[in-house]
Formats: sequence, structure tokens, C-alpha cells
Amino acid sequence: MIDTASRTMRQPIDLDYVCKAIVGIASPLVGVVTSLQEQIEWTLRVSSLVVGLAVGVMSLVSMARKLRRK
Repeated sequence: MIDTASRTMRQPIDLDYVCKAIVGIASPLVGVVTSLQEQIEWTLRVSSLVVGLAVGVMSLVSMARKLRRK
């Protein structure tokens, strides 16, 4: 006897099910990002300020070293 279950082909991917799964995962993620938007913006602003200050201090140190050499 031949097993008919092993000869059957795999079912095609159900796009409706996949779309529902993606929306189900993405919806809470968008909600979390939206609720944390103000904190994320504040963190990005402060970090860009810190980087700008660090570049300014490094430039000042470099200029001071060049002036001492002359």
C-alpha cells in the first residue's frame, strides 16, 4: 500500500492569514512607538547636543595644540 498522505502537496500560503498576522504584530508596536515618541525625540535631541559639544571640545583642543607648537 502507498501512503497517500505523503504524496499530497503542501498547501499554498494563505495571504489573508499572513496579512492578519502582520497587522496583529505591527499594531501594538506602532502603539508603543507612538506613546514613547516624546521620550524618543528628547533622547535624540540630547544625544545630538552631546555629540555637538564633544566635537566642539575636540576642535578647541586641536586648535590649542596647534597654537602651542608655533
